[in-house]
Amino acid sequence: MVIKHKVFKNAFIYTLTDVINKAVPFLLLPIMTSYLSPEDYGRVATYGAFTAIVAVFIHLSMVGAVSVNYFKVTKDQLKVYIANTLVIMSVSSVVVFLAILIFDDRLSTLIDIPWLWLCVGVIVTVAQFLTMLNLGLWQLEQKPKAFGSYQIVQMLTNTSLVLALVIGFEMGWEGSLIGQAIATILFSLISFGFIYKRGYLSFHVNKADIKDALRFGVPLIPYALSGWFRTGVDRMMLTSFIGASATGLYSVGYQFGLIIGVITVAFNQAYSPFLYKKLENIDEQGKRKQVKFTYLYFIGILILAGILSVIVPYIIQNFLNERYHASSQIVGWVLYGYAFQGMYFMVVIYIFYTKRTYILSAIAFFTGLLHVGISYYLIKLNGIIGAAQATTISFFIMFLLAWLLSSRIYSMPWGLKVKHGK
Repeated sequence: MVIKHKVFKNAFIYTLTDVINKAVPFLLLPIMTSYLSPEDYGRVATYGAFTAIVAVFIHLSMVGAVSVNYFKVTKDQLKVYIANTLVIMSVSSVVVFLAILIFDDRLSTLIDIPWLWLCVGVIVTVAQFLTMLNLGLWQLEQKPKAFGSYQIVQMLTNTSLVLALVIGFEMGWEGSLIGQAIATILFSLISFGFIYKRGYLSFHVNKADIKDALRFGVPLIPYALSGWFRTGVDRMMLTSFIGASATGLYSVGYQFGLIIGVITVAFNQAYSPFLYKKLENIDEQGKRKQVKFTYLYFIGILILAGILSVIVPYIIQNFLNERYHASSQIVGWVLYGYAFQGMYFMVVIYIFYTKRTYILSAIAFFTGLLHVGISYYLIKLNGIIGAAQATTISFFIMFLLAWLLSSRIYSMPWGLKVKHGK
């Protein structure tokens, strides 16, 4: 009982931290939209999408590799392993930097971001890795308070710097990026200090460790890319096809649509451990009750999306700068998109339970590529509304595929039919 209590207590702290980190920037939207034009906001959003794609090739999922090896090797072996992930990251960051140098003018023109900021983006992405590694180690050490406090302090520092530079010094989008860069680099140095102080670094090049980390991370590049396809490619396309202003409007509307996403992720984190335990000894009657609850959840989340799609545009029209009122057009689409993602979480649990995770990789990559094609067509056709429509469609397809495949690998009475006899 003590272990279970600790697990749920830790899960609550992680969830609360995530909600706070997402809530503060969201609550500051009325202020930020007063000082940043849609074009400025669009550049900030496009830059975020750029650093996200860069991170896929620099980070190479190596924090995950460290997590997998944490309990498999001794502390002395682990400190060498972690140091070698830093070696890999150093090489990968140089490769990405050289690629940016080769495609400098074309890439800068394509996403409407000055070349200098693309280079800074590489530095920021490297810095992000150190903080992610530090936070990951705290999770493995089961220290949620340190994890949560650090993230909140970093978020408050980042927010304070951005507000000071955007509002106090009127530096526009560059002020936002400078504030973010300073906070990210500062906390990466602090993270490095924490990692070193806790005895997690021993700088000795080990070819076996490098091969092991690459063997883990490189095959996950398609999976990591699939996530970026669904959340980053639309911003790049909007900037390239229409302009940074369209990306700004889309990003603000998208943030409001994420309300459903925050709710469903928090619910999934709390509910999935409960269901895993329940599935260990579940009979047909229990399965029917679970299916009924799932259907009620589907209905509830769709109703909530419908209610918010009416309320949120009113909030945008009355609390945000009039330059952003057009962003209310996409909110409903994004809300329903994340409602479908919440429904996906409810059916994908069975795939996790049976440990058929390779199925998830296939679904994620397929729907990610599909999202790119749908986004291209609908953005050309409907602009920012088309980008939001693509989000809804791709999440819906992802949900249907996961539901279909989970029903084939784990039997549940989705038709609610009573089984007679054997």
